[in-house]
Amino acid sequence: MAADPYARIAEWYDLLLNPVLDGVRRAVADVCRAEGLLRVLDACCGTGRQCALLRGAGVACVGTDLSPAMLGAARSATRVARPCERDAVSRVGAPLRQRADGGGEAPPAAGLPQLSCRVPLLRADACMLPFADNAFDAVVLSLALHEMPEPAANAALAEALRVAPRVLLADYRLAERNLDLPAALFVHLPERLAGAEHYRNFRGFMARGGVEGLAHRAGLAVIRRERLFGGAGALLLAERNSRAG
Repeated sequence: MAADPYARIAEWYDLLLNPVLDGVRRAVADVCRAEGLLRVLDACCGTGRQCALLRGAGVACVGTDLSPAMLGAARSATRVARPCERDAVSRVGAPLRQRADGGGEAPPAAGLPQLSCRVPLLRADACMLPFADNAFDAVVLSLALHEMPEPAANAALAEALRVAPRVLLADYRLAERNLDLPAALFVHLPERLAGAEHYRNFRGFMARGGVEGLAHRAGLAVIRRERLFGGAGALLLAERNSRAG
């Protein structure tokens, strides 16, 4: 079995990257809430912080990742996840409430799913998800596809669209205007520091048009688009275009 590329960084991943990534996670949660996506799979979930934020927003979330180290960090990250949940509750209302008798969570508000106390986390390859067709309302693929070789990224996207009718793709995009260029150039630094293979995959992803190029080649209909990272990234809510092909 191949070595876990995240074995060395899983323990400090949140400490280093939460200030940068939490804005993306909040945007994902806001879109899920606004669009009524209440059963979500976070594929390539990493340390589980996105799952915790979704849960705090009233979304029933399952997380999968191939990295044992990242899943280990997720399962032990209550000190990280709970503040993230509280932040979500303060933003969207309070779908999760403690019962007055201290006996756990009260029933959720009307229209929200019943949530368990823990987010289910499974070890799974995003290219071979262990779920039935249309098991979820949407699949989140956040800053994961640019790390993969093109065939793997295409396979992961196809699997996401098998288990859900919609996908939320948060990833890098090409600059559209001069104001986007500084941010677009800056993201090369952390991607280069992530290693030679990672940076090679990132450059290939960008050469093929970034996240919007990926969505276009897959024949997706983009329902909603949000800017990320000062224009260097985008969050796309998309579904298969029934008129394509």
